[in-house]
Amino acid sequence: MDKMNDMTLFTRVGYAFVPIQQMNELYSPQDGLKAGTIFPELNIPPSEYSPMAN
Repeated sequence: MDKMNDMTLFTRVGYAFVPIQQMNELYSPQDGLKAGTIFPELNIPPSEYSPMAN
């Protein structure tokens, strides 16, 4: 292998962090379609997770 390919074998792009979630309650199918998720815990308004959304 050449030097460039040797370096790309050991390059880390990023790490994923996925917390374990408990399944508590679910939206009805109609409400889930409106919200874009059936999990109320994931229904976060854009203003809460993105300061640019205001």
